[in-house]
Amino acid sequence: MSDLKISTRLQLGFGTVILLFILLAAVTALRVEKAAAATERMERSAALVQLASYWQGHVRQNSARSLAVAFSEGGTLLAFFKDQMADTTKQTSETQKAFLETVQDPASRQRADRVGEVRKSWLAVRDEVNSLKAAGESEGARDLVQKKFAPATDEYIRVTQQLVDGEVESVRAAQAEVKAAFRQIYIMGAVLFVIAIVLASLLSWHLSRSISGGLAHASRIAERIGAGDLTATLEVRGRDEIGLLV
Repeated sequence: MSDLKISTRLQLGFGTVILLFILLAAVTALRVEKAAAATERMERSAALVQLASYWQGHVRQNSARSLAVAFSEGGTLLAFFKDQMADTTKQTSETQKAFLETVQDPASRQRADRVGEVRKSWLAVRDEVNSLKAAGESEGARDLVQKKFAPATDEYIRVTQQLVDGEVESVRAAQAEVKAAFRQIYIMGAVLFVIAIVLASLLSWHLSRSISGGLAHASRIAERIGAGDLTATLEVRGRDEIGLLV
């Protein structure tokens, strides 16, 4: 590098350091983008956890009402719960629609579709139980509860729990991905920063050494000539500004 001008060496040194910092910025931007995507998935999964929990809560609520109606005497309790059951069913439909509109993960959608299938069967059996109660066939309603409604309810609760658990796991996975992305940002940023500092220090040391070395050599020769030693020769060690000067 002694054949290069000092200004050229400075430009190369600073250019290399600048390129390293540009690389650091680019890597950081990519990792931040990845972390942002993971954060978005985490927020979406958190919203789905809430919707799945609402869905399961509606299942438990209406199942308890239907069981109470089936095992009660007469149709008084059916009349009491009728509007509340209809309202909860409507809320469940809205929750199901919101979940399916929000979900993007194929596995989550598959679980939600399974819950929807079980729900259709559960609603059919529940309506049958309520119809028997409305017709005054309390014994038939109780028998249907034991044979069909109770197992359907257990299955409905089971698949909604799987839905909740799946989204909770998705939230945890997204959280881990966000933490990993930021950890990589910190590590890679620190490594590149240290490399840039070390390289800048080495370039600075090499440049100052080449300049001071040339000047020191010229100074020693000048001192010998000044002392009367006309045999001293000045060796030109480069073609930079110092070499041209001597």
